[in-house]
Amino acid sequence: MNSKSMLNENSAATHPELARAEGLWFADGGLIIQAETTLFRVYREFLAVHSGVFRDMLFIPIPADAETMDGCPLVRLQDSAEDTAYFLKALLYPDFFKSFPGPTTFDILSGVLRMSHKYDVDALQKRALIHLSARFPTTLDGWDETKAVDTTFGATLSSLLAVVILARQVDALWILPSAFYRLCEERYADNHIINGEGGFELTATDKLTCVSGVRKLETTFTSKVLKFLYHPRGFPGCRSSAVCAESRAKAAWTAEVSRNYSPQLSTRDLLPLNNWTCDDWEDFLDLCCKTCIAAMKVQHQKARESVWNELPFVFQLPDWVELERMKAEALR
Repeated sequence: MNSKSMLNENSAATHPELARAEGLWFADGGLIIQAETTLFRVYREFLAVHSGVFRDMLFIPIPADAETMDGCPLVRLQDSAEDTAYFLKALLYPDFFKSFPGPTTFDILSGVLRMSHKYDVDALQKRALIHLSARFPTTLDGWDETKAVDTTFGATLSSLLAVVILARQVDALWILPSAFYRLCEERYADNHIINGEGGFELTATDKLTCVSGVRKLETTFTSKVLKFLYHPRGFPGCRSSAVCAESRAKAAWTAEVSRNYSPQLSTRDLLPLNNWTCDDWEDFLDLCCKTCIAAMKVQHQKARESVWNELPFVFQLPDWVELERMKAEALR
């Protein structure tokens, strides 16, 4: 008995190794999809309307010896059953994968994004990219906003590795500067970046990019951000120059000492966008005059903006202008 007749005569119920997907097996559906050991019975016309790849696949003449199951064409996918389920639910159930800022999880987002990119479902791909872009911004203001709120996206080192891998898979390069930076923030990141974590491992090129990037950030770029503490020697309008100069010198020394290596020190504290915080400014209030504090804040912010502008180059990516162009084209 050949495979075609066996599939025709025996439904999924008689194949114990196969299981029907809950909520994705429609008795009147005209197409059966198999991903791993999971079966999905859906509407071929609906799938063809939304997916350019499935449209091309389903509307070519069906060969006489094509595999069928329960009288329906059988399509075997090389994708995971989990990704396939997320993708089909996102297509069929409007509330399953809502537009941003609706809630979702990274597993759902990544599955939907991979599948919609692969099978040419523009609307779903755009929705997923908007979710991802909101968590990995292309502006410093956006970065500061996302860092101020709790998020399940990129909450662990393995999920950050997954974000980088996903962005590469779908050519969403504008995600990478933020994602790489957040990877560099992780304590003991070098070992996990090199060896992988949670089943995720970067390419050799991205490993080198990330490890060399963190070295540049914690040295040259952090020094640039802290320069306001010692240069210039004084600010116009300061009425207590000696006191302010001494306070700035002490703060500069403290900031430099805090950069000394320690196994207990988080890499996050060494990097330029995080190295000087609101608490540090609070400590200055009673030590320096208002004129000097205002001038230092301006210099500090300009230095942070300079670091942000150079972030794509740190990670060997196109500049922000090109990344913004790519983002706009993908999301329009």
